[in-house]
Amino acid sequence: MKNRPFPSSPGVSRRQFFKRMGATSAAVSLFPTALMQGQPLQGAAFPASFQEAPAVVSPEILADGRVTFRLLAPEAGTVRLGGDFFLGRDLPMTRDAQGIWSVTTGPVESGFYDYHYVVNGIRTLDPLNVYTTRDGSRYSSSLRVPGAIGDDYQVNDVPHGTVHQVWFPSPSLELEGRRMFVYTPAGYETGTDRYPVFYLLHGGGGDEDAWTNMGRAPQILDNLIAKGKAKPMIVVMTNGNFNQKAAQDMLPLPPNTRGPQGPSTEFRRHILEFPESLLKDVIPFVDKAYRTRADREHRAISGLSMGGAQTLYAAFNHLDAFAWVGEFSAGLPLLPGVAVPIPRPANADVLRGPDITNTIDPDKFLALMPQMNASANDKLKLLYVSIGLMDGLITAHGVFKDILKKQGLKYELFEAPEWGHEWGFWRLTLRDFVPRLFR
Repeated sequence: MKNRPFPSSPGVSRRQFFKRMGATSAAVSLFPTALMQGQPLQGAAFPASFQEAPAVVSPEILADGRVTFRLLAPEAGTVRLGGDFFLGRDLPMTRDAQGIWSVTTGPVESGFYDYHYVVNGIRTLDPLNVYTTRDGSRYSSSLRVPGAIGDDYQVNDVPHGTVHQVWFPSPSLELEGRRMFVYTPAGYETGTDRYPVFYLLHGGGGDEDAWTNMGRAPQILDNLIAKGKAKPMIVVMTNGNFNQKAAQDMLPLPPNTRGPQGPSTEFRRHILEFPESLLKDVIPFVDKAYRTRADREHRAISGLSMGGAQTLYAAFNHLDAFAWVGEFSAGLPLLPGVAVPIPRPANADVLRGPDITNTIDPDKFLALMPQMNASANDKLKLLYVSIGLMDGLITAHGVFKDILKKQGLKYELFEAPEWGHEWGFWRLTLRDFVPRLFR
């Protein structure tokens, strides 16, 4: 069997790629990690055919809550652990006499975390860990720490809903077919009940798979519904990029989508086209194809980062369509014409996320939100605002809260210390937000 080109290095075979990084064939075998549901994450020893290499376990959750990461790469010059802030983000790993690189960090609290290795300057996944995540073009290995929070992200022994991959026409965006993910709760297929609908939007660089792959939305819904903490509901996870038919691991990314520092200028100009498509294309399709309760009192919308900004635009231009509104770390400076440069904050080095040196102009922001005033209080059953206090968007978030106060809008606030602009916070926020809906 011939070696196939490895995607991260065009024209270089998989074996050549890892040899270039100094890793042995045993170190990079892709035999899956042995895992038991609800049990601490355990690595797998190599099978008998690899007995010449030392057995390696990675990642390993220790009894005191710390986590050890390992990689067999005897010829590597340097190996570092990168990933979520709570793992240390950029930790040097040390090599033992057998060529096993390791680092121990923590204790790590219950939850899911993303990480990767940097071997001789090249980013790679943990070859011993079967759990990986994809956020747009960003791939990581996943550490799963059991406990009260992490267990809500797991597949547990509860009734399960179904995630449908649905193609639908989008004439307002001049796209013949677009893909979205639709979660229906347990019992939907065999029942006759109608359900409220929650439209859940992703962030910049993401796509319709983001909340399923990274956000663990189906597992969170299954577990909260089974515990009686959330109402059964349909959840629609769309692609919020105006020029994409589907995720970029299914169809090529359209040109002029992203620049070196995020969404391109061309993309920013079109960022408000998707919210209009949501009203004109998506909602009518969903109400026709599924057993929905098709009125504003039974329709919610929320989104993270870019999707949070799109959520506010959709809601406060169409309060006749939504009664439940939430934004998670909304990327408000992305909205056309509203960004205002500011000096670099004194604590900029500890902030994590975009637009650290941008805030928003209140007047230009409100010009985009004609229904954002006190009269909305009689129409909204919930306005939910959330952010991690270490988010780069924290300055813009403060201005947004001032706008809401000045406009006389009531809202519920969820702010989490230590968290930045990251999926760990958005999973936590979804877990907090969903039980509030449709009560």
